[in-house]
Amino acid sequence: MAVIREGEHYICAVLQGNALDNVIVEEADERALRIGDIYVGRVNHVVKNIQAAFVEVQRQVMCYLPLREFGSEKVVAGQEFAVQVKKAAVKAKQAVVTRNLEFAGTYAVVTVLNRAKTISSKIKEESARQRLLQLLADYEDAPFGIILRTGCQEAGEEQIRAECERLLYEAETVVNRSKSRTRFTKLYRADMEIIKYVRDRKREAFDRIITDEREIYEKLRNEPACSDEAVVYYDDDLYPLNKLLGISMKLEKARKKHVWLKSGGSLVIEPTEALTVIDVNTEKAIDGKRNRETTFFRVNVEAAREAARQIRIRNLSGIILIDFIDMKERAHEEALLQELRHEFAKDPVRTAVVDITKLGLVEITRMKVRKPLHESL
Repeated sequence: MAVIREGEHYICAVLQGNALDNVIVEEADERALRIGDIYVGRVNHVVKNIQAAFVEVQRQVMCYLPLREFGSEKVVAGQEFAVQVKKAAVKAKQAVVTRNLEFAGTYAVVTVLNRAKTISSKIKEESARQRLLQLLADYEDAPFGIILRTGCQEAGEEQIRAECERLLYEAETVVNRSKSRTRFTKLYRADMEIIKYVRDRKREAFDRIITDEREIYEKLRNEPACSDEAVVYYDDDLYPLNKLLGISMKLEKARKKHVWLKSGGSLVIEPTEALTVIDVNTEKAIDGKRNRETTFFRVNVEAAREAARQIRIRNLSGIILIDFIDMKERAHEEALLQELRHEFAKDPVRTAVVDITKLGLVEITRMKVRKPLHESL
């Protein structure tokens, strides 16, 4: 994994060999909204027919807040309260904010409105759950909720307790400050998306993390998921890291709509306002001496792997339709769906392979987390 700065953006490029496997782009400007930032927002106006309040968190920066968060409580323009950025702005849509403030760490999440003390449902082992339940019992009287994350399985009790204490202190400090601060005050600055990405991966996820940004280097070294040996500072003004790894060239390639496959086939990727369409073409992959059904299946499997990678790299989300080459055998269609599900299981963003429609299109949905690559750059 490499982290560089290109103009006004930090770029995190995850590499498998020499190929891009994932990309995270975020603004370097400290004034830019980050997911997790907490502000004292002011209700600018309420739109009843879409059940939303529009909250101003910075001057002329409006965010969307669903009215369902207020229950029966009345909401009027001019009200001020603490809100947290939940989703980034995408295209013409404003960022989404919430009143349910959360403070996330490697092992725990502290919630302000929901005061339940729970354990991640992904922790299945009974002995681990019992150990963590005993730990949570000590926080029964804490004024905020605590969710213990899957990372707790590999952590010692002291590590978990230390983080819980830190997050509870942060939550209490922010809540108290919010009572006396005026609108547009930034109460809490969230960690960078790059740091969160590393934090959420397992220790063995990266052979090496290299960066030529001193600030990023220092932050990564302090992460529990990173050992000192795994994080490398690159210091060479004559031959920049970007040029050494060809990151800008790889990103430029990842923004093109036409992607060639090794077999000679290709993908054509077309993001639209409503959905993304990916068309699989045989191009040069057809050889008259081969069985066409076998060839189509082979090209489709290769296209499925590449499509999953391109969706990760480009951070495409929402509804995605893939038009694979038509195959006659149902067994080949089932095998193709299995291959897609296997590839999307590697995606850190929640993705679901729905089914094949009557028109032969594979339906996929992917959660919207960040801006797509073409918008971010």
